Amino acid sequence: MPVRPLPGGHAAAARRFGPVLGTERAEQVRTAAETMAVGALFLAFSLPLVTAGAAWCAAAEVVAGWHEEREAPLLRTFASVVRRDLRAGLALQAAVLGVLAATWLEVHAVLDSRIPGRPAEAAALVLLGAAAVALALLAAACRASDRTSWAGALRTAVRLAGAAPGTLPLVVTALACVAALVATIPAFAGFMAGPLAYAVSVAAVRAARREQAAR
Repeated sequence: MPVRPLPGGHAAAARRFGPVLGTERAEQVRTAAETMAVGALFLAFSLPLVTAGAAWCAAAEVVAGWHEEREAPLLRTFASVVRRDLRAGLALQAAVLGVLAATWLEVHAVLDSRIPGRPAEAAALVLLGAAAVALALLAAACRASDRTSWAGALRTAVRLAGAAPGTLPLVVTALACVAALVATIPAFAGFMAGPLAYAVSVAAVRAARREQAAR
């Protein structure tokens, strides 16, 4: 049986039932909700700590599928990818933690010294460390998108960063925003990995499209 439209169309529906979301706005709300769900699952699967890298690989694979209009089941994808990429995730996790530890030690050594211009040098070291972490996250996004090896993904990430020079600064900015939000409201740590994974994935996709357009 055909459904008869309400008198007055959408305006009457909005007055009677509240505002009606447009298609684009509804898609934005759905994407935001799904990225937060990805962040919550990342936190849940990272609880043993040693699985944090593999959980990031799972988050990267989920959001990479969205760009291909592929809706992977979240819980099942996380479970399978964490099992599959446990060793690779450990390597990624060790690399990121190593960069963070080295940056922290170097920054403290510079700030505790008496060399002139130490605040500027410390800031440069922080940016260098953040760029290294951003490159690792970008490589994870490239690996999830291209389904290639880590070596190939790292080469792709370096190539995309050179082809689109704004890619790494965008990822660094996303990292800084997430860190600032979590520092301000610690409860945000429960889901911010999802929006970060989505931001990194979008940066990788845009850089790849820019590279293709330049050919």
